[in-house]
Amino acid sequence: MDSSRTTTRAGTLRGVLLLLTGVALALWVVLGRFLFGIGGDLTLPYLALGVPVAVLFVFIGRAHDRILARGFTTRPATWGALVAAWGSGVLLGLTLPDTTPDGMQTILSGARQPWLDVAIGIANPAATIMIAFTIIALVLAVQDARGPRPVEDH
Repeated sequence: MDSSRTTTRAGTLRGVLLLLTGVALALWVVLGRFLFGIGGDLTLPYLALGVPVAVLFVFIGRAHDRILARGFTTRPATWGALVAAWGSGVLLGLTLPDTTPDGMQTILSGARQPWLDVAIGIANPAATIMIAFTIIALVLAVQDARGPRPVEDH
């Protein structure tokens, strides 16, 4: 088997896996509360957060496909940004409030005060961090797909 075909297949597989993890992350943020029986009326507004995350991960997946197809490597900074995006996204899903018949609730706090307020206070920065690191991961992946910078000899 040709090594370029193997590299292309590996790149496509990595791209698809990154796309799927991004979609899973977006679904967790938008619908994760339903797994714990506290989904409510705020699910539709949370689509405004989940859809852009899924779209960004489509482009991240495509960039990673190009990275391996062109024979380049992904820098540790790119992987670090992805891990930070995933971690803050998981935290966001755990702390994102929703309205239920029992009032506002999150997965971590339920409706208990003061923990509900603490969880909501964590959710806002977690969302910002998730979006920021997802964009950073996309920018870094696109740069990785262009290859290393040429080194000038003096």
